[in-house]
Amino acid sequence: MKTGKRKEPKMKHYMVTHTLKSDEAMEAYFQALETMSEADIRGAMKNDKASFQMQWNAGKADKVMFCWWKAESPEAIVETLGDMAQLFDNDIREMPNVYDFKD
Repeated sequence: MKTGKRKEPKMKHYMVTHTLKSDEAMEAYFQALETMSEADIRGAMKNDKASFQMQWNAGKADKVMFCWWKAESPEAIVETLGDMAQLFDNDIREMPNVYDFKD
């Protein structure tokens, strides 16, 4: 019987607090979203190194949004965001412990 180290998953879980830097950044962000379908957004935010999972936001009522990502690293998230990353201050935190109690 073979024993060995358990292989760690390539993708890690991250919660990211994205804070829009200005009112102008907010307008640019929501304007860009209006031109994209959900499929467009999903396609742009998923690759071999990072995959956007979910977002919570209050629309234009707040500059802060929270996103769940699966990624190899924080840098992979920023790279996947591309130019859009410059609109935000990105607080990226790895969350190795995930408990799922949803109904």
